Amino acid sequence: MRHARTVLALALALGLSGLQAFTAPGSQDLKTAGPQDRSPLSVARLLAAKYPADPIMSYIPALTWSNSFRLAILTGEDKWREKPRAQMEAFLSGKTPAIAEPYRLTSLAGHFAFADAAALDGNAAAGALAAKAAQFIVIDGQDEGVRFPTQWTDDMFMAGSLLSRVGSGTYAGRVRTMLTTYAHHLQRPDGLFNHAEKAPHAWGRGNGFALLGVTEALTHLPPAFPNRDMLLDIYRRHVMALAGHQSDDGSWRQVVDEPTSYRELTVTAMTVAAMARGVGRGWIDRATYQPVIDRGWQAVVARVNDDGTVRDVCAGTGAGETKEYYMNRPVVNGADDRGGAMALLAAIEVETLRRQAR
Repeated sequence: MRHARTVLALALALGLSGLQAFTAPGSQDLKTAGPQDRSPLSVARLLAAKYPADPIMSYIPALTWSNSFRLAILTGEDKWREKPRAQMEAFLSGKTPAIAEPYRLTSLAGHFAFADAAALDGNAAAGALAAKAAQFIVIDGQDEGVRFPTQWTDDMFMAGSLLSRVGSGTYAGRVRTMLTTYAHHLQRPDGLFNHAEKAPHAWGRGNGFALLGVTEALTHLPPAFPNRDMLLDIYRRHVMALAGHQSDDGSWRQVVDEPTSYRELTVTAMTVAAMARGVGRGWIDRATYQPVIDRGWQAVVARVNDDGTVRDVCAGTGAGETKEYYMNRPVVNGADDRGGAMALLAAIEVETLRRQAR
């Protein structure tokens, strides 16, 4: 452990960089902007009240729905269940088809919130719908693989978040194989992930998807599932690498290992959330990673405005062959379901970790 801390300290020192050469719109003076003293629960309430504005079947609203249920549990305030119940009802009633063309993992992943509605809100019908979607994305007659893959790191979260929740480990082997296969092809020797084989660049949110996919599997699959240590190793190498690339304001960048790329909210929120859960569950060392989480949380807070709008969110992104493709992706500053959902996830995880430390 002493050696690991020494390596991490060196990585942190090497990873610090100066001000970014390209300043994203709306991100000026971030060290002094934003409600730096706002608590995780205050931020969570603000974001849960505002998002999602577009309650489609997608992983983006699903993150807000799931974490709204968790917010209700943390606060004892049942009102946070009202919006996800109301917005999910159209899918449960069949008024809006839950599984619809064009079939994409990003859409089908939205069903993980229905699995959480069953577990956290006692909604058996939601659990049945999640199970149906999980069965839809697996390949009949095969023990591995999922349908509709992009072969990007995104798949690790989209498929992993749903399959790891459903069926008490029914898909444990499939999830493990999928995640280790993607890691074999996309995790670099330094621990970071390339976005895709034809996009060999450490896109920020792409690294977040990889990290959260493994985090969800470690969280929801049975503790004794075979070769769990393989996923723990992928997770630990990834968080150590990310810690070494944390910016001086606590954030992570649009291209994680490119010091001139802009500081970006979603990768910061996803990394904070995954690290906080890892510390809370004993996967990584608290003394080493708590300071990283604390700095990261302040970077998230700095990008959440008083009205719930957010800053420095990379727009929707496919796989690009050049680093410039990622460097030049549009930046969203304002109301944004994706950025709000990721920041809410970070708030819930940081609050949960702080309670565990009391």
